[in-house]
Amino acid sequence: ISISQALSERMSRLSLENLLSIEERSRDLRRLELTHDGNILACFSYLRMGSYLFLVEDTDHQTAESLHQVLRLISFHELKESSILVELALWKSRLVVGRARAGYRTSVPDPAK
Repeated sequence: ISISQALSERMSRLSLENLLSIEERSRDLRRLELTHDGNILACFSYLRMGSYLFLVEDTDHQTAESLHQVLRLISFHELKESSILVELALWKSRLVVGRARAGYRTSVPDPAK
């Protein structure tokens, strides 16, 4: 099962260094695969109940736990980048006291808002 596009979009906004870190840490996660194009594939076992009916199982919640771990890694890197931007904006605001405050404003990425 391919995980939602929103998750892939969050990964595409990360820096290459952070993306490689997530890919490296997620190699050992059970029932989850990150493709080279940024897609996340979750592996579920299933039972065929009829010709068009399937029962999807997540034994011991392994797939959910692996997916949660990837989400935590993505959130960590997003918040890390956001906090760096905020720190830089604060540092910049202290450099020149006489400038207007509007000159120091910066946009903060979505997860930190």
